[in-house]
Amino acid sequence: MNQPAQILYIEDNPDNQRLVQRVLSARGYQVVIAEDGPNGLALARTSHPALVLVDLGIPGLDGYETTTRLRSLPHMHGVPIIALTADASPGSRERALVAGCDGYLSKPIDARALPAQIAEFIDGRRERLPETMETELLRSYNQKLVERLEARVRELTIANAQLQDLDRLKDQFLATLSHELRTPLTSLLGYLELFDRGMLGPLNPQQEEAVRVMRRSGEILARQLNNLLYFQEIRSRSLNFVALQPLDVLRPLIAMFRERAAQAQLQFEAVLTETQPIEVDRSAFEHLVRNLLDNAFQYTKPGGKVRLMVRDEPTRLIVRVEDTGIGIAPAEHEKIFLPFYQVDHSLARGYPGSGLGLAIVRHIVEAHGGQIALRSAPGEGSAFTVAIPRRSVGA
Repeated sequence: MNQPAQILYIEDNPDNQRLVQRVLSARGYQVVIAEDGPNGLALARTSHPALVLVDLGIPGLDGYETTTRLRSLPHMHGVPIIALTADASPGSRERALVAGCDGYLSKPIDARALPAQIAEFIDGRRERLPETMETELLRSYNQKLVERLEARVRELTIANAQLQDLDRLKDQFLATLSHELRTPLTSLLGYLELFDRGMLGPLNPQQEEAVRVMRRSGEILARQLNNLLYFQEIRSRSLNFVALQPLDVLRPLIAMFRERAAQAQLQFEAVLTETQPIEVDRSAFEHLVRNLLDNAFQYTKPGGKVRLMVRDEPTRLIVRVEDTGIGIAPAEHEKIFLPFYQVDHSLARGYPGSGLGLAIVRHIVEAHGGQIALRSAPGEGSAFTVAIPRRSVGA
C-alpha cells in the first residue's frame, strides 16, 4: 500500500495552517506543520517531504532565506518548494523564484484549486525566469543577504560586548560577596572550634552535638565560598611556579582529612612514596588535591573508603584519588568538569555542592601542562588520576 505524499507547510498563522491541512488531508496528503524557518529546516531533514509550501513573510528567518537553506540540503535538490504568500508587491514572485522556489501561489488560498496545483508541482511542473532577469535578481538577492548578515554580525558584536560587561560585573560581585561572607564566617568557625575543644567552658552533650553540627555546616559553606573565590581569582592571574616538596603540602591536608574521615565515618588511606621537588604553584597544587578529596568525601556514604595515592616518576608526578562512592555515568564524564555543572541523577540528590571543585581541578591541571583521567561508573565509585609533568627549574 502506497504511503500518502507528505507536504511540509511552513507557516506561522494558525488559521492558514488549519485551512491548508484540511484541504490537502481531504485529498490524501499528509501535512506536516512548521511554525518558522528553523523548525521547517529541522523537519525537512527528518521527514523528507514530497513538496514544501512556505510563507514568505514568516518572522525571523524569512521564507526567502528558508528556501535558500532548504535548497542547500542534498536530499531537497529535486523537491518542489512553492511560495504561498499574501505579498502581491511587484517583483515578489521573481524574488521567490530566485531564492529557490519552483512556484508561486498567492493568498487568499483557493481551496478548490490548491490540491490540483500541488499535484502538478509534484508531477514536475516548475516555473522559470528568463536568464537575463534571473542574473540581475540573483545579484540583488545576494546583496540583500550580505546586508542582512552584516546587520546580524553588528547585533551579535554589540550583544557580545554587553555580555562581556555583564560577566565582568558578575565576577566583581561574586569576588566581593565571597570576601564579605568569608570574613564573618571565619570568626564564626573560630569560636565554634573553641567551643568544640572546650576552651570556652563546659557544654552538656546536647550542646556539644549542636556545636559539632554547626561546625560541619560552617566548614561546608567555607569550602564552597573558598572555591567560588578561588575560581574568580585563578582565571585572572598567572600561576607562580616554585620548586617545592609535594609531601610538605600534602601532609597538613592528609591530617585534616583524617579528622574529617573520622567525623564522616569513612575510611581514609594515604599511600605516599618519597618524591623529588617539583615546580608547581603551591596554592594551586593544594587546591587541586583538596578539591579531589572534597569531591570523594562528598559522594561517599558512611562506611565507604577514600584513598589518596602519590607516586613519583622521572618525568611527572602522579596524584590519584579513589573512592567507593556513588560513581558517575560515562555520559557525564566530560560535563562534570564544566563550571557550575552538577550531575542530574537520582544518586546525586542530597549531595550539596557548587559545581566548581572539578572545574578548578581541571583548570589547575591544564595550567600546569598536565592531564586528568577519570574512571567511574554508577555504584562502582570513582578514580581521578592527575599527571603533572616536571618543569626544568626556571622554565
